[in-house]
Amino acid sequence: MNKEYTVIRHVRLVDGSGKAAVEDAIVAFVNDVDDITKDHLVYCGSSENFDEQMLQDGEVFTLDLGDDTYTILPGLINTHVHLDLNLPYLDHYDDPWGDSYRAMVTYRRACEALLCGTTTVRGVGTVDVSEIAVRNAINKGMLGGPRIISCGSALCPHAGHGHTVPRSVQCSGADEFIRGLRSQLARGVDQIKLLYTGGLAEAYEGTMDIQMTEAEVKACIEVAHQNSKKVTAHLSNDKAIAQAVRLGMDGVEHAYTLSEETCAMMAEKGTYLTPTLSVSHCNDYLRKHGSPPWQLQKQEAAAQEHIRSCRKAVKAGVKICTGTDLLPSDPVDGTTATIREVELLVEDVGMTPLQAIHSATYNGAELCDVLDITGTLEAGKSGDFIIVSGKPDQNIRDLRNIRLISMGCRLIKSDLPMLNRQNFNPMLAGISCDGGTFRHW
Repeated sequence: MNKEYTVIRHVRLVDGSGKAAVEDAIVAFVNDVDDITKDHLVYCGSSENFDEQMLQDGEVFTLDLGDDTYTILPGLINTHVHLDLNLPYLDHYDDPWGDSYRAMVTYRRACEALLCGTTTVRGVGTVDVSEIAVRNAINKGMLGGPRIISCGSALCPHAGHGHTVPRSVQCSGADEFIRGLRSQLARGVDQIKLLYTGGLAEAYEGTMDIQMTEAEVKACIEVAHQNSKKVTAHLSNDKAIAQAVRLGMDGVEHAYTLSEETCAMMAEKGTYLTPTLSVSHCNDYLRKHGSPPWQLQKQEAAAQEHIRSCRKAVKAGVKICTGTDLLPSDPVDGTTATIREVELLVEDVGMTPLQAIHSATYNGAELCDVLDITGTLEAGKSGDFIIVSGKPDQNIRDLRNIRLISMGCRLIKSDLPMLNRQNFNPMLAGISCDGGTFRHW
């Protein structure tokens, strides 16, 4: 027999589609002993409709979660990550790692993301090809890790936001931006990232600054779309966001200020918003990293308007995704950054827990163009899921109680009483995988 089936019984199912939980569900998947690429979910639904005949020609392992309350849901998707993040942010050029070591740091952080339940990350700007190399190694099965969607190096205007990043791709004029964009296409990026406006992390710019011209942005969107790539952008203010959406921008990052009119246009055009609320609400964390007073003041000044803008977007029906601008594993307010982002959507923005989970799963997968394989739990998909104790669709803080992580129907780790083991550990024995930028590997 070359097939092994696993049947998870007596579990609540939140499938990521936005539908209400199935209270007594079964989730079944198959592992192909000879070919890992054939692993997939076989059944996800009510126990009443489960047919044992689905499990043919293989051994069956049953994981019965018993009388305790557990909920299974898709693996979390973080759509705004910099795996080479180094804090505090600097206002000058500094490269403490170099390319080769950065690849090791990038892989380490990717593993930490997976070990805290984030099974897909979208990298929205890195220093070099390290992230793409790590993505390729994981995709080839050379290394274990989360699914990585990479924008490669972000394109920024000369002396604009991000220009202090080592070897940043700085451009001026439409022709230079097209040349820079094509250099990223040649590297094999999945999407394109533009640095459109000023931001919070640099001393000599404001969030209301618009640093790219309309001609530059239009040229980038045209060329990217001609090459079947989505374009997303660092966008801080409403005026720039409205301009970008009119030009066909696929994704908006941050959006510290938004008008109702712009939100309506985003909803109509299907523009995705990744608000990164956690980065504008983590001053205690930034302070511990030695962030300068000017930066903390900018963060505090932006925080409440950021929340109000996100509320407008939700009310208008904009597609919201969950991204952090911190590492997925960063410890923030007693949990990880990814989970804290989902909590903020509920506690500060006013989403229901089910809506926030939909943002952290389905919407993220759709933005990353991987909805055909992940983002929901349904037969035929890859089997990226987590099991938590409690009911996160009713109490979002139950999302902190992750008890099992699966990637592609393969066990990553579990501390369930009936299945207490870790199958994936790329780290040396004894080295903590708690994560966070406090460790400069």
